[in-house]
Amino acid sequence: MRAPLLRRARASSGQSLIEMAMMLPFVVVLVLGVIEISYALMDQHVVAKLAREGSNLISRDTSLADAGTAMKTMSTRPVDFTTRSTVIFSVVKRVSTVGATNFNKDILYQRYSVGPLAVASMLQTTGAGSYSGAPDYIANNSDNDANLQITNLPANLNVAGGLLYITEIYTSHTLITPFDKFGIQVPSTLYSFAVF
Repeated sequence: MRAPLLRRARASSGQSLIEMAMMLPFVVVLVLGVIEISYALMDQHVVAKLAREGSNLISRDTSLADAGTAMKTMSTRPVDFTTRSTVIFSVVKRVSTVGATNFNKDILYQRYSVGPLAVASMLQTTGAGSYSGAPDYIANNSDNDANLQITNLPANLNVAGGLLYITEIYTSHTLITPFDKFGIQVPSTLYSFAVF
């Protein structure tokens, strides 16, 4: 009586080991995925919060240079404007000067960037405009320089003479797990923008 029970116990423990060996890779991938996605979402939240703070700063008549300095001091993991992140401040203006080349068009009125990450703003203009220096980086000849016109801003977002304050933040995102070894890609750059 004891021998058949002993054989059955050995057989079931072997089966459990095989089932565990088959399921372990899937469980490991699932756990690593949850960890990696959680950190990516947390990092994205930090980036979005800093972008909102940047737009808030420049909408309160802070010079763009001062806003850049403030953003450097406010940065926290994963954002570091000295090694792996870039912030781009943009002020969009709807020109209200009747008879001007840019009349009733949205133009890039101010632009300033801080950080070493080589990225470009999502706001596209018809050409390269010229800007004054620090601290405000205001467009030269904003009424008539057609190169300042923005081509990809949604219609009716701005009013005549109105200003939109836009902050864009890019930061490198490093993986904390070997999740990419399983063939699943997580973005290497996080991006967020805020408009006031």
